[in-house]
This record gives sequence, structure tokens and C-alpha cells, in this order.
Amino acid sequence: MTPPTSAVQRLLSPLVDARREEAGSLLLMFLYSFLVMTAYNIVKPLTRAQFIGELGADNLPWVLLVSGVLVGVVMQVYARGAARLPPKAVVATTQAGLAVLLIGFWAAFRLGVAGTAVAFYLVGQILGLLLISQFWMLANDVYDARQAKRLFGFIGGGASLGGMTASAVVVLAVDAAGANNLLLVSSVLLAACAGVVTTVLRRAGDLPRAGAAGGGKKGVGGAEALRMLRGSRHLQLIALIIGFAAIGAGLLDQQLNMAVEEAAGAGGADRIAAFLGQVQLYLSLAGLVIQVGLTSRIHRHLGIGFALLILPIGLGSTGGLILATGALWAAAGGRILDSSLRYSVDKTTREILFLPLPAELKHRAKPFIDVTVDRFAKGLGAVLTLVLIQPWGFGLAWRQLSWVSLAVTALWVAAALRARREYLASFRQSIARQGVLPAEVRLNVADLSTVETLVAELAHPDARRVLYAIDVLESLDKRHLVTPLLVYHESPAVRARALGALGAASADLARRWAPAVERLISDPSPAVRMAAVQALSAIRHEEAPAVARALVGDADPRIAATAALVLSGSAEAADQRAAARVFAALAADT
Repeated sequence: MTPPTSAVQRLLSPLVDARREEAGSLLLMFLYSFLVMTAYNIVKPLTRAQFIGELGADNLPWVLLVSGVLVGVVMQVYARGAARLPPKAVVATTQAGLAVLLIGFWAAFRLGVAGTAVAFYLVGQILGLLLISQFWMLANDVYDARQAKRLFGFIGGGASLGGMTASAVVVLAVDAAGANNLLLVSSVLLAACAGVVTTVLRRAGDLPRAGAAGGGKKGVGGAEALRMLRGSRHLQLIALIIGFAAIGAGLLDQQLNMAVEEAAGAGGADRIAAFLGQVQLYLSLAGLVIQVGLTSRIHRHLGIGFALLILPIGLGSTGGLILATGALWAAAGGRILDSSLRYSVDKTTREILFLPLPAELKHRAKPFIDVTVDRFAKGLGAVLTLVLIQPWGFGLAWRQLSWVSLAVTALWVAAALRARREYLASFRQSIARQGVLPAEVRLNVADLSTVETLVAELAHPDARRVLYAIDVLESLDKRHLVTPLLVYHESPAVRARALGALGAASADLARRWAPAVERLISDPSPAVRMAAVQALSAIRHEEAPAVARALVGDADPRIAATAALVLSGSAEAADQRAAARVFAALAADT
């Protein structure tokens, strides 16, 4: 008997496919993502505004260099300290501590303590990494892989809504309240978030220590990572793509920082915060539209090659626009375009690039490339920026940095084109060795080139490769692309799987194949006969026992036995008695 629908489940049903037992925790996780991202995105523009207001945009690359090292050290210390705490206490304790820390910065700014702007900027870098990683680690502990495919999109919507809300708060309130007082708002939100997390953990029961502590996938040491990079051209190209993306984003950031400082005038921290908050608001809106409306379409219809070129072409176009206009809006627009694409299309594209790698290599190398390579590239970009803008270097103005952006664009495009070719070659090889684990494939990697390669694989003479292609297509929610012609395949396993896929076909196509399915009810393979009954029930939109009742008296003992097997699982007593009679008759004839 199906359990009654809860009030929360009814509330969420238009937005997400949530089970009754999931509805309460899902709403809490949505609230968690909303609160934590609102708190962080209030702080984010304030860190930059306070620094630029006191020390100038030209000095930001120095602190970026320091933060690259400091973040790594702090996260190591945090991981070791968290491992000594009860798993359920780690996340809420961290958030409560950060709430208190923000109040401390509020007091330090009011008292004019020297160096507060630098310390605040560094803490802001750690704050984002820590809060976001904790959230997704907890989400992965609370939900399994199947639940994640259904629920993570909705949970992530809370983060998008939080980013927009925070940006609106900064834009609307900074003039009246002052940038510094907004730290108190963020502190209150983090304290509320700690309460929500405590409730989530109480409902979730026992969690693994590593997940709650903010640990993650174990990576590899530096020497082994470099060895893996040297041994894989595919990994080298992924590292290059990530590196160029980090350097290009750093150049755009610096241009926007310098342009905003020039427009706001000396000491205009509140004006800088208001403008950066406005940029962040448009960025959140653009990111939401792109993530919801464009990312899957780009990968599904245009493929990974197009997706790889979007960011570099965007960087080059922004550089050309800045050189042509010299306007602040061009730098702001470029920043919005870059960041909104980076955390939607580009993030998904990176996941696709890792797909063909052997599972062991991917699990070991991915953390290193995602974190260490990205951090190293950001540090390299900061050094490059210092050389370009400082008086002891080239002394370039923010508009002139666009010439460097154009050079980075050219190198990036070349790497992206090579990465596309390498991806397609690697994916074909991975199918041959069955190196992609279907259970680990996520829906958002349904790239056009990937799907086309899998569909072509359905025609392979090796039944194992055909079954593997069906497995991966099902993981990508592309079961409808499995051709019904496979019901004539010489392998019984392939015929059975093809019959199962007919349930996802269009109604017209399924009805046209109904006669072929009916013939397979007498197939020599018991698995195929069972699959045929299930497929026929799906085509006729009725329960499998209803189909089996018409077959249980068939003269062919194979068909009668299959129908009896289906009826034996029915909840109706009459069906079970009919199945028992067939089994008894078959036993007597044997």
C-alpha cells in the first residue's frame, strides 16, 4: 500500500520528485543551501571592497598569492582538527565559530585595527571554500547516488536563490547600513544555518566521520600526481584547460577591481561594495538562467567541442570590447559572463572531460587537478598580473590588460581544440575496455559526442559492448535511444535489455513494435520471455499480471510457465492459485 502524501511532499511535488520520507530533510537541505550561500555572498563583495578601499586594487594580487598558500594550510589544519571531533558536531561548530569571527571583524573595522582589511580578505577566501565544501559533503552523506540524481538539482536551487538574495541585500542596504554592518547580517545567517544543520544531522542518524568532517575523495601526493600527468596526455590537456581558465578569470577580476576603484574614487568602500554587489546579482541571475535553461542544451545539441570554446571566446570578446570602449560596463559584463559560465557550462564540461578516464586514475587524479592545479594556476596568474600592472613591471592600466587576455585566449582555444579530439579518442577507448562505471555517471554529462558514440556502439557485434553501452545510456537517462531493432539480436541478454528499453520509447513507436514483442513471449530464453511480458504490459498501459492472465492457459509450456511466474508475484489470491495450478501441471508433465 502506498503511504499517504505528506504536506511537505505536496508542497515540493511541482518542483522535485521527492519521496514521503525524503521531503522533510530535503526542505531542510534547501534551507541550508539558501542560508549558507546568502551568508557567504554577503561577505564576498565586502572583502574585496574593504581591501580596495584601504589598500588599492593594485595590491590585490599580493594577497591572492598569500591566500593560495594559506588556504591549503588552514584546510589541512581544519581537516585534522575536525577528525578529532564527533562527526555531527563539526559542521555546526564551524559555522558558529565563523559567525563569531565575523562579529570580531565588525568590531575590528569599527576600531580601525591595522591590517583588518587584509585579514578579512584572506578569511573570505577560506570562508567560501569551507562553507561550500561542507555543504556538499554533508549532502553526499545524507543522500545516496540515486537520490542525488533526483534531488541535488533542487537543493542547488537554494544556493542560486541565496546568491541572488545576498546580492540584493548588499545593493539595497549598503548605503543605508554601511558595508561593515552587513557583517552582522551574515553572522546571524550563519548562526541560523548552524541550527538547521543540527536538525538535519539529528534526522540523518549516524554519518561517516570523513564526510562530516569535510573530508572528501582522497587524492595523491605531489610526486605521484606529476607522474600521472606525465603519463596521460588526456590529463595534461585537462590541466591546461583549468589553468588557462584560472589565469583568464584572474585577469578579468583584476580589470574589474581596477576599473571599479577608478570609478569610485579613493576610500569609497561602500560605493565599491554596492557596485560589486550589483555585479554579483546579475551574475547570480545569469548563472541561474544558464544552468537551468542552457547548460544541458549546449551539451546535448552542440557537444563538448562548443562547450570548451565558450569561455575562451568569451574572454577574448570581452578583451576586444574593453579595448574598443574603455568602459566600466564592459569589464563588469565580462566578469558576469565569465563567472556565470564557469560555474554552469564550464563546470559540467570539466566533469565530462574526466569521464573516459579509468575509474582508479580518475578518483586519484581528479582532486589534485581540480584543487592543486587550479590553485597553482591562480598563483601563477597573480604573479603575471603583478608583473603587468606594478610600476616596477610593465605598469599597464586596466584597459591594456586586455591585450594579454587576447594572448591567453589564443592559447586557450588551441588547448580546447586538442582536448576535444583527445576526449573523443579516449572515450572510444574507454568503451572498448569498459572503463566508465555506469553507476557513477551523472545525468549532467549527457554530452552530444558522448551520446552519439554510445548509440553507434549499439551496433557492435560484441554483445558485451552492446550491453555496456545500454548501461551507460540508462545512467545518462537516455534509455529511449536504445534501438528496438535489438530485440532481434542473437544474444538473449541483449534482447531482454532491448525489451526493457521499449518502456521508455514513444507511445507510437512502442505500439508499432507490439507484434514483435508478442512473438518474443515464446522466446527460448526465460529472461527474454519475462522481459516481453513486462514490455507488453508497458505498451498496453496495464499491470503485468493482467497480461499474464491471458497467457497462463497457453499450450506452449514455456509461455504458460512465464505467465505463472508473473502471476505468482501478484497480490491477488486468484492469480497465485492460477500460478500454482500451472506449476503443478508442469511438474506432473515432467
